[in-house]
Amino acid sequence: MAQIWRDERIYIHGVGVDRLSFEQAKAKIKRQLTQDASPLAAVFTPNAEMIYRASCNKTLAELLSSGDINTADGVGTVWAARQLGTPLPERVAGIELGESALEATAENGLGVFLVGGKPGVADRAAERLKQRFPGLAIVGTHHGYFENGGDEEAALKSRIRESGAQLLIVCLGFPRQERWIADNKNELGAVRVAMALGGSLDVWSGDVRRAPAFVRNVKLEWLWRILGDPRRLRRASALPGFVFLTIKKRKKFSPAQTNL
Repeated sequence: MAQIWRDERIYIHGVGVDRLSFEQAKAKIKRQLTQDASPLAAVFTPNAEMIYRASCNKTLAELLSSGDINTADGVGTVWAARQLGTPLPERVAGIELGESALEATAENGLGVFLVGGKPGVADRAAERLKQRFPGLAIVGTHHGYFENGGDEEAALKSRIRESGAQLLIVCLGFPRQERWIADNKNELGAVRVAMALGGSLDVWSGDVRRAPAFVRNVKLEWLWRILGDPRRLRRASALPGFVFLTIKKRKKFSPAQTNL
């Protein structure tokens, strides 16, 4: 993997996160999209829950760290980096980074393929996104309810190759989406950037409402999500463990350390 992606990478509980501001990440992705000779770059967005799960599972940690561009999606990730002595510039929300990539494709006449969500979600997201970004070319969609290794998955990869899409957005949930990109990145034809973006398609389709700006500004988007979908409470139970692990490791921290 090209070293250019990892010059400013830190590690939080074994998971690599790049020291990038939103504008820096946006610029890297735009450059990747518009360079013809570039190999595919996987974009992952580790948040506190993902990092905590990976801290207990070496395979997950290696999977998350395999991303070519890893941005800090979540205030918890930014907080932990600061506590451990390797501060990050800011939170880089995956959905917003995805929107900036969509804007770049629209400006440069590039194709986009959307994968994920329940049947119909990606199609609705495509229609709404085309209204938001004039000139956006969404060249294919597919739901996320396919069996890995089956005929439908093989047909999907063939459609992605035939579409000529340069940007692939995959919303299958963690860790399936990251694993799918990692396992198939050499079989995706012209794709230059593959982004793992969780529930973004549900928001773009209008099926889920994102937290208002004022809630995001006070760093309570995580609470908004739980109130909107109480099923997330089980996932949020990882947060106390993440905080405890960070505080425990902070006590052992030495300024000479670089990997945490």
